[in-house]
Amino acid sequence: MAANGEEQRQTVSLLGVNIDVVDTAGLCQKLVDFSAEESTRTVMYVNADCMLISQKNVKYRQTLNGADLIYADGVGVVHGVKLWGQTLPGRSTAADFMPDFCRTFAGKGLKLFFLGAAEGVAREAANKLQQDIPDLQIVGTHHGYFTPEENESVVAEINETKPDIVVVGFGAPRQEFWIEQNAEQLEAAVVWGVGGLFDFLSGRTKRGPQWLLDHGFEWLCRLFTEPRRLWRRYLVGNTKFVLILLRHRYFSKVSISS
Repeated sequence: MAANGEEQRQTVSLLGVNIDVVDTAGLCQKLVDFSAEESTRTVMYVNADCMLISQKNVKYRQTLNGADLIYADGVGVVHGVKLWGQTLPGRSTAADFMPDFCRTFAGKGLKLFFLGAAEGVAREAANKLQQDIPDLQIVGTHHGYFTPEENESVVAEINETKPDIVVVGFGAPRQEFWIEQNAEQLEAAVVWGVGGLFDFLSGRTKRGPQWLLDHGFEWLCRLFTEPRRLWRRYLVGNTKFVLILLRHRYFSKVSISS
């Protein structure tokens, strides 16, 4: 565990990625705190799939480590750091906590912009949240399937709405690269990557029984929901992640931070 920066940022390093020691309540508070600052802060997450990508893609790993906060989105990451005697408070999954976070954001008067997913999905997600939280200010939405030539106009559209938090749902590593490349042009306090959150919030993607989710089996629920698309990620990817962790921990001289 290391302390970095003026606020004594605490992180653990897993396979070269620095992950913040923060629980879900702490993550919400950090987003609120960041939103009050003048500079733009970037927030990203990691799960087992992200960790596998980071092992093959050095640029992605560097981008993650350049973020102002990285939180553990998957139970595999939480268990992974335990192999080195380190601890994380637990996983923080946006599909679970977003409604509660939005109640906090509404109470603080914070404005959000949703960017990502297919045409209309972010708007559906925004509508469902605002039905339950009427005071929530989601000042704009835009799909994630725009071309590089359209990027400038998308950034301008976001800035016109003057959001405090831009919520980006492209999936890894595209969303992290986009955040890194565009954060300075965005007139927002926080740019936050959330993966497939809008599909979950809109109801387009089902999550499975809560008791399975609570016990770290969301991957199994998603696999049953979309087996053709996700079998490689979860059956092959999760196995590979475990093997990489075991190799680094027990069969090589490479440290957790390598």
